[in-house]
Amino acid sequence: MKIGIFKTIKPFVAKHEPEILMAMGISGMIFSIFWGVKATTIAVRKLDLKKQELKKDKLTTGEILKETWKLYLPIAISTAISVPCIVAGNRVSTKRNAALAAAYTISETALQEYQDKTREIIGPKKEQEIHEAVSKDVVEKSYGKSQILLTGDGESLFHEPISGRYFKSSWNKILKAANELNADAITDPFGQITLTKWYNIIGLEGTSMSDDMGWNIINGVSGLIDIQVDSVLTPDNTPCGSIHYNNRPKML
Repeated sequence: MKIGIFKTIKPFVAKHEPEILMAMGISGMIFSIFWGVKATTIAVRKLDLKKQELKKDKLTTGEILKETWKLYLPIAISTAISVPCIVAGNRVSTKRNAALAAAYTISETALQEYQDKTREIIGPKKEQEIHEAVSKDVVEKSYGKSQILLTGDGESLFHEPISGRYFKSSWNKILKAANELNADAITDPFGQITLTKWYNIIGLEGTSMSDDMGWNIINGVSGLIDIQVDSVLTPDNTPCGSIHYNNRPKML
């Protein structure tokens, strides 16, 4: 029975190890603060009684330590446990994020190689037909499940595939936004365009991942935003421009 419970708990602990360690660390620090306040109140009373007992106005450092060290011992123990838990939780989380970033980079490289070879074999015209067919399928499956956001500039409907959002804008505004961000990135010492910047300039809000993704021109022109728009119809026959990233945003 105990072995069965252990087998059940072990995968859960392994999966949520960073969260568990951080929770233990934070709980320990909260306890230290709470007990510190309480211990100080008790210590003040004890020291006052000791002064009365010894008939002194002021106690020596040794006398103070002798009377109060046991009160603060739980704080020292709690802090000694909490800090390593927080550090370990952060270290595990960092390692996992690094592993995910590496896996993402490998997947992106493999996808890019596949796309390049596909373009080479079937030609740009057939590749464009595939883009449009894929965009059409995506719009047909997702349209109606996402709120249409009004950006205040243009009446044409567009679909942003990474966040899955639909919004109204104009092709001129979207193209201008891409050109402006590319121009800024070229003169920027860091040469980065975050996905959040791209979303904001076309009238969308950032997402939980958009600050960590984007384009980096340190790799040359391949790091610039390069988009095209596939013209498709929604299930209710509304014309929709589905944005296609020839150069997909990557982890920064």
